[in-house]
Amino acid sequence: MPDSTKGVTNKVPETTRTGKVLALSLGSALSMISSIALGMISSRYLSKHDYATIQQTFLAYNFAVPILMLGLPNAVYYFLPREQQCKRGVLIDNIALLLVAGLLFSLFIGFGGHKLLAMRFNNPDLLHTLPWLVLYPLLLMPVAGVSAVLVSADQTKTLAVYNMISSLVLTLSGIIAVLATKSYAAPIIVRVIVPALFLPIALFLMFKAVPGKIRWPKWLDMQAMVRYSVPLGLASIFGRITLQMDSMIVSSMCSPEDFAVYYNGAMELPLIGIITGSITTVIFAEMAKLCARGDKVAALQLFHKASIKSASILFPTMCFLLVTATPFITVLYSEQYQASVVPFVIYLFVLPIRIVVYGAALMALGMTRVVLFRSIIDLAINAILCFFLVKKLGYIGAAISLILTLYLWTTPYNLYEISKGFGIKWSASLPFKALFKILFISLLCMPLAAIGVYAFPVISFARLILATILYLPIVGYLLYRNNFLSLPPRLARMIPRL
Repeated sequence: MPDSTKGVTNKVPETTRTGKVLALSLGSALSMISSIALGMISSRYLSKHDYATIQQTFLAYNFAVPILMLGLPNAVYYFLPREQQCKRGVLIDNIALLLVAGLLFSLFIGFGGHKLLAMRFNNPDLLHTLPWLVLYPLLLMPVAGVSAVLVSADQTKTLAVYNMISSLVLTLSGIIAVLATKSYAAPIIVRVIVPALFLPIALFLMFKAVPGKIRWPKWLDMQAMVRYSVPLGLASIFGRITLQMDSMIVSSMCSPEDFAVYYNGAMELPLIGIITGSITTVIFAEMAKLCARGDKVAALQLFHKASIKSASILFPTMCFLLVTATPFITVLYSEQYQASVVPFVIYLFVLPIRIVVYGAALMALGMTRVVLFRSIIDLAINAILCFFLVKKLGYIGAAISLILTLYLWTTPYNLYEISKGFGIKWSASLPFKALFKILFISLLCMPLAAIGVYAFPVISFARLILATILYLPIVGYLLYRNNFLSLPPRLARMIPRL
């Protein structure tokens, strides 16, 4: 079948879209670095039990967030552009609904939920830490839509600056708390206090970005927002629970020390969120507009372009880290977490199928029920596999269950439904030829990284640096020569002379 995406001109200038992606990626990258830095310090200066206590304290909230939010922040993308009379009314309705949702979690913790979770996670220290989260959702939930509001108002740079500053403050205060006390209590308290400082700033940015009068929340408008959000919210609930299910089961069936080892290894690299999240945030609105106009050819072209741009970063990252996993984990979390290498390597195989957010394409096509159905089956398959594999193999089984779910069900079903929505063959749902070429280039350069890791008996950090120097410039050059990577004009002009 001929490539249906050729010869189509996008309405949005590429430079504008690239600038937005870069701005969001920069803010997300700093958040990632901050999170890793805090994890590195905590892993070195806290016992495994104390480190696990911090992660388990917030695991309950992170698990509940998609259930509480019900997709409400994403509703801003739909309602804000359509409101003509009082745009701030949409913002007020959204904040009110999120505040009520946060209050539900506070009530759960306040009326005995902390005892239930402490018992389930086999950690009595949670009886002391979980009550501190009573105020936490009331500080975070009302401004959960700040990204949607600022992106809709075309203020991505403001959002990037806000994300960078808030991440830096949270990380530095957390590091200081760990170093000063070497206990779990202060870092948890700091993580609750910092959002209180940024709550008024986020509210100010949101209301400044949206014109209109201040009014009281309207019950009918909030009902309409909830009705719109329910299918997407339920899909988000099942999707997030699927990703958190392994941590919940390991926390329930293994010791806190084993959970700490698993948690540090079985991480879906924040790079995934930075790349696919930033690209999706920018192109989702464009795809929705193109599909609404019936221009599915241009929408598919945009989807293909996003997958190639993401793969050009994620594929080399996976291949590089497969070779350097041991020094990478050792540098991050010290020798005592060397056992985290195994779940880390397993989780690296998530990268190839995360090059796009399939749900964004399905939502742009108006296939929200498909997203919901897929998410329900995702959760069921992963929960069953995870329980039995953890029981049989220990915490390693949790990582294996997620990979099996994604490869055997989630991705094939996504591509099948996307191809139906665009009216094309399954083989045309992604630019497979280009993607396999990117993967081949990444695999071809792996021996260079291996030389850096295994050829010289030096410390882990030096091996990691050497592998990076040998691998990344070569793979980057090959991807650039094959037109998969775009470089700034100044750098591109230098390459022929190298």
